[in-house]
Amino acid sequence: MAEKISTDAPGATGSNDETAATAEGGAVAGDASSPTVVRRDIQGLRAIAVIAVIVNHVIAWPSGGFAGVDVFFVISGFLITGLLLRDHERSGRISLGRFYARRVRRIVPAALTVIVVTAAVGYFLFNTARSLSTTWDGIFSVLFVSNWHFTAVGTDYFHATDPASPLQHFWSLSVEEQFYVVWPLLMIVVLALAATLVKTPARRRIVLALVMALLVAASFGYALWQTQSAPTAAYFSTFSRAWELGAGALLAIGAPLFARLPTGIRFVLGWGGLIALLASFVLVSDATPFPGPGAALAVGATMLVIVGGIGGRQRYLFVLDNPLSVYVGTLSYSLYLWHFPVLIFATLLMPEQTPTTLAIIFGLTAAISLISYYMIEQPFHRSPLFERQGSGEKRREAWQAWRDKTGAQVILSTVALMVVGVVVGLGSFSVLRDHSPATAPVAAVVADVNPEVQLQADLAAALTATQWPDNLSPSIDDALSQTSNNNPARRCFDVGNTPSFDDCTWGSRDAPQHMYLVGDSTAMAYAPAFKAIAEASGGQWQITTIGLYGCRFTDVLVQNDGDGVMDACGQRKQDVAARIQSDAPQLVVMSNAFALGQTPSRAPLSVASLAASTMAEAAKYNAAGRIVYLSPPPLGAPLGQCYSKVSSPIDCAVNVDATWNDFETAFEAGVTTTGDHVVSSLPFSCSANQCPAFAGTLPTKYDTVHMTVQYSEHVAPAIRWALTAQGLM
Repeated sequence: MAEKISTDAPGATGSNDETAATAEGGAVAGDASSPTVVRRDIQGLRAIAVIAVIVNHVIAWPSGGFAGVDVFFVISGFLITGLLLRDHERSGRISLGRFYARRVRRIVPAALTVIVVTAAVGYFLFNTARSLSTTWDGIFSVLFVSNWHFTAVGTDYFHATDPASPLQHFWSLSVEEQFYVVWPLLMIVVLALAATLVKTPARRRIVLALVMALLVAASFGYALWQTQSAPTAAYFSTFSRAWELGAGALLAIGAPLFARLPTGIRFVLGWGGLIALLASFVLVSDATPFPGPGAALAVGATMLVIVGGIGGRQRYLFVLDNPLSVYVGTLSYSLYLWHFPVLIFATLLMPEQTPTTLAIIFGLTAAISLISYYMIEQPFHRSPLFERQGSGEKRREAWQAWRDKTGAQVILSTVALMVVGVVVGLGSFSVLRDHSPATAPVAAVVADVNPEVQLQADLAAALTATQWPDNLSPSIDDALSQTSNNNPARRCFDVGNTPSFDDCTWGSRDAPQHMYLVGDSTAMAYAPAFKAIAEASGGQWQITTIGLYGCRFTDVLVQNDGDGVMDACGQRKQDVAARIQSDAPQLVVMSNAFALGQTPSRAPLSVASLAASTMAEAAKYNAAGRIVYLSPPPLGAPLGQCYSKVSSPIDCAVNVDATWNDFETAFEAGVTTTGDHVVSSLPFSCSANQCPAFAGTLPTKYDTVHMTVQYSEHVAPAIRWALTAQGLM
């Protein structure tokens, strides 16, 4: 199933608490006492937005379907600002207590249910590390700060490739609630100051509009800057998203003016906005700078549709106004909350994307959302929770009336959803393969022979295993949790100032021969192996392992969005090159990721250009003929996703990827003219072109790229053997 990575999975609340608009069709009209009706066109917008997001997540089409979140942001800013203005113009004040009580009743019950059920099902299905991570995701979501949490995870180099959290879509809920902590307070201050300067409500709106326009401009400018400099952070940031909610707020403030538009103009605006919105879902893609300026088309289109309906019902906009669209829009909050956990769990249990799988995902999402809407979302929305009921007797009567009407619904729905969680969790074990435990055959170990022989036997055995071995050490759960934290050379590849070369050198300082291992995080993953080689060399070799994770050791800068990487990359390469020139070591081993990339200006870099650029960087070392290009292990399966309580080892075995082969071929061709050397990682990573997740009793990687410390140490004899075979040691 497709997801927006990096990243991402974008979210939207889609909550319907503030859907009411005045009979004249505006969120704010002159007569605050006018009877209220539902803005059917806005419900239709919600329907289109939630369908676009869900379908994009499930089948990766339309490419810009994730922009549905931006539709929700504009709608939310419009409706909630209108609600606050009506409150102020009716009573002369904004009741924060009443506003936040409404938000809690609307948002929290359904959201909390999704979080609890998701964490419970994850406990039964996920591996330990992912289950714990999901629980923490839930805690951050409950506190409405999950967007900052996912920003930290997304910009953490060693967690950027982690599988998507089933609660990742809660980031947008956090953005909205953070916005609504600040905006009502700011409105109170601005309206109070405006009342001392101008007399009429209309002019006070002008003052408020000017303040919001400045905020929108500042936020949009910030979004443009941050999208270029730190796209992952920009995607989740409240500061780079506030302009979208503010755009909706501006419409609410100017609603009395828009209500005067002639029907003909409203017709053009409504249809023009709808067509532009649908176009945005097709034109926007993962490659579009987002949210600045990529979200502008969806935001602007949504604004046009909303303006078109302020003066009255848009009956002619039948795509949005029809009963089905209105009904789906009414369910949009529940649909959005449930679709991503359903997608993640269904994909785990049914990895193959088939029509049946898709039908199950869409069907389960709809069914659970209906239960949630009618038995949790609506009953709690109508509850007297946090409402001022006057005397104690009146409060008791209000609660009794609510319990008589909806209490049974809530109890039944809670039981039903918990049963669903337990049944899915426990029932999922039936999909485990009914095979005998893995009995990895051990090939005979012959002393004084190529250590690759035993490694190949272990790798081949792992590919025939039908169940995860019980004797893996560390366990895969532990490997996932440790990542690179126990790598002895971690500090030698960290961001910041260049570390001490002496602190990053292993073996005897009196050793007559010196070797350097340099590169990005793949070199760091090899560092334990080279440390072991140095310490087992009998005082003959000292080996310095230094580089920078996320920083390709190439002549051209390769963009990386990890925190601090680009700031340190250029200087780190210069310092390493200068030190190697000074030390004139007997051997320099370079290892970089075999992955395509782009320059800081986002120009794509091919395999050929990256290989040539690596060799150009090596030429700076003045070590011709003494350079070794050590290939990284081929990309593995996303271990955090493929390894679970309902998977088998074959689910985490992958073929050598084509890009890896292209890089290996490019380096083998390149060294024919430089006199340098290539050492392949295939002998200790893969067997018969397939790469398992473990070999013998050791997990090979802790993510798709990096070897575990233990396996790196384990392959040290094979690396030394390969270097010796080429006369280099």
